[in-house]
Amino acid sequence: MIFSLLNVRKKTAAVIAGLAIGATCLWAVAAWQNVSREELINILLATLLMLAGIMLAAFIIIAGCKLALRLVQKLGGSSPSSPSSPSAPSVSSVSSTSSTPSKEGE
Repeated sequence: MIFSLLNVRKKTAAVIAGLAIGATCLWAVAAWQNVSREELINILLATLLMLAGIMLAAFIIIAGCKLALRLVQKLGGSSPSSPSSPSAPSVSSVSSTSSTPSKEGE
């Protein structure tokens, strides 16, 4: 592949190739449909703005859920991952089994 001359990883080369193919296809469709460069840039900026808004909304939702979970844990008085919890067995209470045969028959 031509990217082997640039000494880049396979994943990076795949990303570069994908971007180049996508840009070429977009340019071909824009030329075919007589779309101006300004209109393409406006569409690109609007798309990037929309993606940034989605990422910001996801970050706010995740932060809100974590904050609410911490608040509930503080108000409840115990965390679900505490070792005194009856639903989480400790290592000492779990019986160990091994795949090697016992030496009782010898």
